[in-house]
Amino acid sequence: MLAAVLAGCFHWPAHRPPVRAHVYLVVVDGLAPALATPTHMPHLFAAIAQEQERSSVFPAARAVMPARTNPNHVTLLTGVTPDVHGITGNVYWSRQPGELPAKLEAAGLIEVETLFTVAETSGVPVTTLGAFGKPKLARLFAAVPGRQRGPDTLWAPSEPDGGYAPDATTMQAALASMAAAEPDLAFLNLSDVDRAGHGRGPDAADYAKAVEGADAAIGMLVADLHSRGRWSRSVLIVTADHGMAAMMPPAVSLTPGLVVAGVSGVTLVADGGVEHVYADVLGRDATDAAPVVPVLQRVAAAAGVMPAVHEVLARLPVPGIPTIAERHPDWHLDHERTGDLLLVATPRHHFVDPPGSADANLRGDHGTPEEAVVPLIVTGGWTGLRAIPASADTPGTIDVAPTVARFLGLRAPRRLDGRPIPRERAGRPIGSRPQSPH
Repeated sequence: MLAAVLAGCFHWPAHRPPVRAHVYLVVVDGLAPALATPTHMPHLFAAIAQEQERSSVFPAARAVMPARTNPNHVTLLTGVTPDVHGITGNVYWSRQPGELPAKLEAAGLIEVETLFTVAETSGVPVTTLGAFGKPKLARLFAAVPGRQRGPDTLWAPSEPDGGYAPDATTMQAALASMAAAEPDLAFLNLSDVDRAGHGRGPDAADYAKAVEGADAAIGMLVADLHSRGRWSRSVLIVTADHGMAAMMPPAVSLTPGLVVAGVSGVTLVADGGVEHVYADVLGRDATDAAPVVPVLQRVAAAAGVMPAVHEVLARLPVPGIPTIAERHPDWHLDHERTGDLLLVATPRHHFVDPPGSADANLRGDHGTPEEAVVPLIVTGGWTGLRAIPASADTPGTIDVAPTVARFLGLRAPRRLDGRPIPRERAGRPIGSRPQSPH
């Protein structure tokens, strides 16, 4: 009976339930779909089993590309593609002469309202909480005067005290805040699985143990909601920002090949399974690559002969090089922060430039389309949840924010510059997409 429920999703009741939902969105950072099972996550699947008529499990939902932490967390909280919200990876180059590549994790760089901002500006009374095992996510979702609002309560570990927080610590901090004030929306990042995957690889016992630890933290949340009498108005959404792949040495570095070929005038930004190549003289507002076509073609030729480079793609049209939009129209990476070329590694490989980077020693990493498959689970005791037939289309992480917005009675996030968001760049509430023809 459970198998039928796993393939389903939920529909929206014909009348509004008497109590508004309280939504708990938990991101298990780096969770590979193969381990999102009752064996590895017994607490989560016990909750599902107790709420079969209200539970939906999608084992192979789609995250956005690149399959990295920052773009996917922002998509989860905005419901739009990276070319709209502007977070096109974990790192980027600003295209400012003299500046080095930097981490893409400042809240002021997000170009669309987050749900935290919508909650504070839509006129609907909504209490929000953000608890992030990764301190960078607290920076990414912090308040920026005139641009973004942060959550009412924001918790993250202090980086000088050790960086990422253990999942149990993150959950304990969240539960302490929830005890004082029940949130309408809680957004939690659990980081141990990602850390274990990078350090030991997804096939190691430590990775499976970290998954079990994340599940135990989710079990703490479920138990707390039951003990406080809140489960009947709660929706629990569990997903991942990306999966994790075991890396095969050596890491891929384009720098030596460019030196041998005598190619200069570009800035390389490695981002796991993808690498951004920026032409140094191409401005951020450029709509034509003509001034840098020769250098981009030479870079593409050098990268194309490397066996661990799967694809070489252009952001703007370059003769002889397929564009991202042509080859992968669903990636939606047409943004100035995306490199003028985007290199994609073959499975189980990642980029490291400069060559001496510590990332060369990672046992696991992510970024390619293979790691953009993630589990997505919706369960809870709220009466608005219902399973529907298994023929419904599988949702993506882009559909989570509009789903949460509908649960909470919020409007959709808007661009900060006032321009409309194209329909094909925005998600839809889970269960509302038309079925694909068969």
